[in-house]
Amino acid sequence: ATALFFAIFWGVFVDLSEKQITQKLIDTTWWTRAISPTKSMMYNFGYPKEPNKRFPDGVTERLARDFYVATISICVAHVFCATPMLPVLIYGWENSSELMKVSFVLGTLADLGYEIYDAIRFSIRTFATNHPSPTPIEFFVILVLLHHTTALILVIPLNLHYVERFEYYQTVVALLYAAAACYLAGAYKFTLDVYEKRKEFVLYKIIVLFQLAVILYTRIYLWFPAAFGLRAHMREQNDTTFFNVATVMITMFSIFNIVLVIDAVGAAAKWLPRSFPKSKKEKNETATLVRRTSATGIVTPALQYLRTLETKRKVKAGVHVVIAINRLSSHASSVSSNKNKKD
Repeated sequence: ATALFFAIFWGVFVDLSEKQITQKLIDTTWWTRAISPTKSMMYNFGYPKEPNKRFPDGVTERLARDFYVATISICVAHVFCATPMLPVLIYGWENSSELMKVSFVLGTLADLGYEIYDAIRFSIRTFATNHPSPTPIEFFVILVLLHHTTALILVIPLNLHYVERFEYYQTVVALLYAAAACYLAGAYKFTLDVYEKRKEFVLYKIIVLFQLAVILYTRIYLWFPAAFGLRAHMREQNDTTFFNVATVMITMFSIFNIVLVIDAVGAAAKWLPRSFPKSKKEKNETATLVRRTSATGIVTPALQYLRTLETKRKVKAGVHVVIAINRLSSHASSVSSNKNKKD
């Protein structure tokens, strides 16, 4: 019930806030610089580069604004949910007061409520016809099925059975803050003028390095010991159900984290050695690099895999059609042959 209350709260608060920010965003001086990398990120989330039936006007400036603001709202929600959990992270579960423990649980439920709200709104955007801000099915799969399901499936059971484990509260707080920090830094990074202002070019590189450091610390250094430590504890407790579910979720999220690390390392390797662009050619190359490093790690390979599956599905469907036509033709020929024999 508490999680549903938070879902309603987020539904009211986020929708009203996003509408206000979206309207004001167009009046800023930096939004014109952020449009192109924002669209590039959207393309890597499955949005079409060309107009189609679902997106008759393609990815418009308004859609880009909606996407950019939605990214910021996710970061704000993460910070809002993680902050009440900090006392338990600092003092540990056993040494925390009852108020601290309640605050931690409320923080996890607030995050669960946001996941419920976000899953519902993007499900509507994906499957509703003629929605003013539609989203592609690839985005729904990546955001809702691959990301939100972790919280939707695990938060309440973990709160009931393993809330005292440091692996749990350490991972939750770290990942929420890390995601907020990286995405907010990325959103700010899009606003920088890396073509004409040397200081902003250097700042861009610092942000790339900052994102790499945060991802390495939270997605590797913290995640793997905590995740496999909690899994080992479940096995010691002979908790078969939790152990099996945790194994699946840990494996999925570990792959997610590794790909994020690969993407962050790749972005740093491309940006850190780069010099400030002076000629027109160098500026064009920098613009291309900005577009190519606008996506978040898991999206591109996940999207490629989804598109491969879709291609295989279409090929398989085509084969079935051909087989059906051949069978129908063979049957028709057989009937015609039998009829001729009778005649």
